[in-house]
Amino acid sequence: MTTHFSEKGLHALTFADQETPVAVVESRLKVAFLKWITYFQTLSGARRWQYLAPHGTDFQQLVWKALNQIPLGATVCYQDIAKKIGNPQASRAVGNAVAANPLLILIPCHRVVPISGKLGNYRWGSNRKLALLRAEQEVKSDLRRLFE
Repeated sequence: MTTHFSEKGLHALTFADQETPVAVVESRLKVAFLKWITYFQTLSGARRWQYLAPHGTDFQQLVWKALNQIPLGATVCYQDIAKKIGNPQASRAVGNAVAANPLLILIPCHRVVPISGKLGNYRWGSNRKLALLRAEQEVKSDLRRLFE
């Protein structure tokens, strides 16, 4: 995984490549990250947002904040997010904002699926999206376990 952060918060958390599993490699960093993610998941969506500082347009930020409210293990469609942000006709724009998410897993873009219920696209590959969704179903309420 690749991270970028500053005093304002975490700007980016991405897979290093299409093949890297969800893992933090260096052990001390992993221990610290697991401790932080345990704390992070106990916070409300609004409080979690205080630790995040993704770069994006005002519209993208609005969409990403809405994504941050999707519970672990749940999925929603693009239209649900468009309605939630008060712009029910903006499903396609929501899709573009979802695709531009720089904070994988912490802003759970993988939890957004097409209205058809199919898996849909994922920047990091459909196999990885499916694996994340299945893992979340297994762990139900423990985001930390995705990184162990």
